[in-house]
Amino acid sequence: MKIPPVSTLGRFVVQRKVGKVNQTLPPEIPSLKSDTVSFTSSFAYYLKKYNTLPNEIKKVLKPQDAVDMFRNMEYIERGLSKGHKIGQGKHSKVYINPWLEDYFVLITKEGFPTEQTIYSRYGLGDSVWFDKDNELIQIIKKA
Repeated sequence: MKIPPVSTLGRFVVQRKVGKVNQTLPPEIPSLKSDTVSFTSSFAYYLKKYNTLPNEIKKVLKPQDAVDMFRNMEYIERGLSKGHKIGQGKHSKVYINPWLEDYFVLITKEGFPTEQTIYSRYGLGDSVWFDKDNELIQIIKKA
């Protein structure tokens, strides 16, 4: 995103003189060394999550793909996106994870028990990762 130098904006002031309007400019400000702005805070947030993944997942998942995967999981949990649901239990739902072939996404409800019965036509394994910021989001392995 391009930003104009601050010195070109100027400041206009009306002084209390009859019939005269004066334009006063601020003193010369040195121009910015860089005229681009980048917003990397969200990428850094997801990169911290990427570092908590097990090594077996890090071997097959690139960091940029992990950012997309984490965003998608959060959108599904909030109800902003519909994932491809493959299983359901009383307290949870299981979705296909398009970024990881051998893993699924498990979204649970608050107050879930430690063991659950989930009905699915796929073989489901144990949880290998959970989001520390939102424990309702987990990654489970295919059986």
